[in-house]
Amino acid sequence: MTAATAVRGADEAGLGTLAGTGKLLRFQARRSRLYLLGWLLGLAGGTWTMAATFPGLYPDAADREAYAVTVNTPALRSMTGPETYIEAYGASTGAMFAHQMLMWTGALTAVMFVLLVIRLTRADEETSRSEVFRSQPVGRRADLAAALLLAAIAAVVLGALMALAVAALPGDQGASAVLYGLGHTAVGIVFASLAAVTAQLASYASSASGIGFAVLGWSALTAGMGGAQGNWVSWLSPIGWTQLTYVYTPEQRWWPLALAAAFAAVAVAVAFTLVTRRDFGLGMLPGRLGSPEAKPGLRSATALTFRLTRGLTIAGAVTMVFLGVAFGSVLGGADEMLDGLSEMERAVIDQGGSSIEENVAATFSALNGLFAALFGLLVISRARKEEIQGRGELIAATAVGRAGWPGSYLPAALWTGTIAVLVAGVCLGAVGSMSTGDSSFFGLLIAAAAAQLPAVWTLIGFAFAAYAWLPRLGWLRWLAWVWVFVVLYFGEMLKMPGWATGISPFDHLANYPAADMDWVAAGLVALVAAALIALGYLGARRRDLHFS
Repeated sequence: MTAATAVRGADEAGLGTLAGTGKLLRFQARRSRLYLLGWLLGLAGGTWTMAATFPGLYPDAADREAYAVTVNTPALRSMTGPETYIEAYGASTGAMFAHQMLMWTGALTAVMFVLLVIRLTRADEETSRSEVFRSQPVGRRADLAAALLLAAIAAVVLGALMALAVAALPGDQGASAVLYGLGHTAVGIVFASLAAVTAQLASYASSASGIGFAVLGWSALTAGMGGAQGNWVSWLSPIGWTQLTYVYTPEQRWWPLALAAAFAAVAVAVAFTLVTRRDFGLGMLPGRLGSPEAKPGLRSATALTFRLTRGLTIAGAVTMVFLGVAFGSVLGGADEMLDGLSEMERAVIDQGGSSIEENVAATFSALNGLFAALFGLLVISRARKEEIQGRGELIAATAVGRAGWPGSYLPAALWTGTIAVLVAGVCLGAVGSMSTGDSSFFGLLIAAAAAQLPAVWTLIGFAFAAYAWLPRLGWLRWLAWVWVFVVLYFGEMLKMPGWATGISPFDHLANYPAADMDWVAAGLVALVAAALIALGYLGARRRDLHFS
């Protein structure tokens, strides 16, 4: 070993491993400003909108206490939180709001920070950006430290914005608002530190994100189980720690957030240890070698695309199993649930059916279709990733058509979305028919799932057209999905005009089984999907592919 190597090793073992962290932090903040702005405004703005409208839905204690009776079931507590919140409904609008929102906003916060840290660490390493950084005088741990510092700053800002957003709730409960915001800060820091560890374990950004999302799924599952059964299982979940603060209730407490701080400190220490014990570009987990020869079924661009996106198809199917089962378990108690709803919430569920079960089933089917489309959009996003990282160039250089390689992601996306919808319909039908005691619901709900397919295909077609014509505007691929989400969830609350709700393809489909099937409307929506698909293929043929 030379003297220079020995000196460098000594520096790497000391504070020199963090050299350049400040400059990298400023650079990463500038790179991520639009990403952070979108997430922060989306989470805080959505929370503020709900907090502003929530008191009008349940204006007095009697309304809240009536609703408390309907949600105090294991199935509904698994999707909201512990019973302690329900007991405080009558006394506090804030308790009711926190009970309904914490799990979902916590999960979105986790997604935000997992993606943020992975894109600034493992993704940069995978695309060789980190190699450019490290050609400068920066330490071995500097890029990881900068990513975690940026995530911590973003988490604090998010907590402050969330605290301001819930200030619209009635009552002088400033301390509760601060605790509500700190709960989201804690979730963000926990999942940022967790993502820092997964970035060291996996060799690819998709794998690192997948491990992070698997932990998020575990967190949501254990929080739901703990809320349903009222037992210790909630303590296994970072999201559960936030719920266990019992914010806005008489049992409010701050100390569960100390668990989040301790977990984050350990995870950060592990990440900093692992980053110096692995080779650059590789993860701690060994990669699996592929076969030296492709199977006969993989000798086309489309077949290879289906194979590469198989993981997303499986993930979509598994996710929709859980969603279908959760919705189906609630269907049998739809009558009791209706008694506690406000007039505005009844308007959202009322689809014109002859029974409340049919109305709720129609709403659940539309929601299943919306979430199933999400996985189709993820497949389209995979095409852009393969393009900019250069792997698509290897396929495009072979004997494929002008739009053959990028166009192969469209049938894969349609397949993924269709499978997800039908799996959700089967699970919703099976569990719903058991919870209602009506076996005819099984076939009805499978048909209701199939009725959503034209709208799902339209969202996927829009994303493909946006990718084909404006590939650099990644947010544009998600614009239609986000708008449909807002319409389905908040259209009635916000009293959106007809032209605004009419942009959603789901708005034009029949609310089956609450209403008779409208084949003409379904055909017209399918034609819109076909037109968007044709537009996408035209764009794919005309534009240059941006390989790097």
